[in-house]
Amino acid sequence: MTTAANDHGPVVAPIGPATEARILAAFAHTALLSAEATGDLLGMDAKSVRAITDAGALRAVRRGGGSTRAYTEGDIRYYLTESAGPVREAKVTAPRPASSKVVPFSQRRPLTQKA
Repeated sequence: MTTAANDHGPVVAPIGPATEARILAAFAHTALLSAEATGDLLGMDAKSVRAITDAGALRAVRRGGGSTRAYTEGDIRYYLTESAGPVREAKVTAPRPASSKVVPFSQRRPLTQKA
């Protein structure tokens, strides 16, 4: 999120020191991360990383004829600081039937045995 502008460009929201260290360690010997490695870095599974990529919140580089996705350090930093990220929708729960009611365990009736 851009908070202010100055002579050196926009000021962006900082990444915390722990996240910064994880990013530096992840990109210490490589320029691109796989979906699995990116998921480990962001604290989610690879399927979720692919889903947010498909939603357009995280940019990916296509490798191997377009079948494999890879992620750059800049794209991951942009996702963490600038992107709104995925928005979870509220869960819709089905209403309970009117006939059901909660009964304390001590007041439950014993089950009848069928012969």
